[in-house]
Amino acid sequence: MIKDSTGRLVLAFAMTALLSACALKPLAEWHDSNFSETIDSILIIGVSDQPAARRMFEDTFVKELEALGVSAKSSYRILTDEQILSKDALDAAISEQSMDAVLVTRVIGVEEIDTYTPPTYTRSPSTYHRHYRDYHSYYNHSVQVVTPGYWDKYQVLKIESNLYDSASQQLIWSIQSESFDPRSATQVIDEQIMVSIKSLRNTILAPD
Repeated sequence: MIKDSTGRLVLAFAMTALLSACALKPLAEWHDSNFSETIDSILIIGVSDQPAARRMFEDTFVKELEALGVSAKSSYRILTDEQILSKDALDAAISEQSMDAVLVTRVIGVEEIDTYTPPTYTRSPSTYHRHYRDYHSYYNHSVQVVTPGYWDKYQVLKIESNLYDSASQQLIWSIQSESFDPRSATQVIDEQIMVSIKSLRNTILAPD
């Protein structure tokens, strides 16, 4: 698996630039360059304690893979929550469904990042103008307005998707990404699937 350690304090302008560039950022990708088998079918497993989110993820991933001409199956449709924890039950389902590969996605970390927005200062121009006829009018046009600085928090989800060859049960592809301050489960699901599909198309699922 891909490993990465994070722990940082980021100034607000840097975080803002990152968030505006992309809500989900791929961190690292890997694939087995020696793997040459054709993948025609994939079992999708979303690891989550929220059944609705799991079903949404699996069904959406299946739809995107089928659009590429790859047969796919949501694990919740053929395995109960208890069965998916059993290696024997999972292996049997893979065999019965004739799945070439198994894709497993899970959240591997949740991080709170503190960001600081510095104070801002605004002041009317202090250059000489004819209407500054006394110190009082000059002062009124020179008052500095200060907007205080403040701290804020962003939640960062670190997500990992791994693809395993069913025959050898070996890892053949992996991607790790970060979702910055996600607003909904749908946003995280759509973004993770988008980056995963893009990577798979260029590696394991690339045309011969």
